[in-house]
This record gives sequence, C-alpha cells and structure tokens, in this order.
Amino acid sequence: MNEIEKKALALINQVEADRGFALSRYNSKSDIAEEALCRAIEQHEAYKQRVSDALVDYFGEHLVAEDGGDALASFIIPKPTVDPLAVALAEWEGVPNHGRGYAHDAKVFREALAKRGLKIVEDV
Repeated sequence: MNEIEKKALALINQVEADRGFALSRYNSKSDIAEEALCRAIEQHEAYKQRVSDALVDYFGEHLVAEDGGDALASFIIPKPTVDPLAVALAEWEGVPNHGRGYAHDAKVFREALAKRGLKIVEDV
C-alpha cells in the first residue's frame, strides 16, 4: 500500500468511525468511491508540492522571517531524504556481471557502500 492509499484508508476509517461502522483493514480500491478518493488525494498532494516548489523558487530555500518565512514555512514540503543504503544497492545492481558470484557481489557492494561513507559492521 503506497502513501496515497494509506491516506485514503485513514480518511475512510475516520468516516466509518464517525458513523459507528467497523473500520476497514485495507483499501481495496475495488469501490469507485475509494478510487476517486485516492485520485483526489493524489491531485491534492501534487498541488501542495507545486505550492511548496513555487514558494522555494520565489523566496529561496532559507525563507527567512523578514520574508514572511514563519507564515510561509508551513507550506514548504521538505525534500525526502534518500536512504544511502538504497542508493548503494541500486548502484550495485547496475554493475556489469552482477550476480557473478557471492564474493564478487560482496566486494562490489562494499565498494558502493564505502563511496558513501558506509560500512557493514557486525553487532555482537
């Protein structure tokens, strides 16, 4: 279940709770209303991102208080942090001869980790 579906399920559960119904365990999207809700949330999220990007483009990343930063900062969507392990793994999978053998794959993966200042440590 992606983030949009989680938000839709939370909204559905809130309405169901308000009306005294049993809560849904998952969002099946088999119902047209549920799919429409997911689409509406996607559109809303896209609009929020456009507003955030426009504010950052206009005022800059800093959004200092004299520019009205305190009031506008709540509209800024922070950039998602990239998991360096996921990046290293993606790089490792793109290496020619990937899957050539465990020893080779381990060496290439450790090199990809090292490029990002990461290492595998054993927790004893």
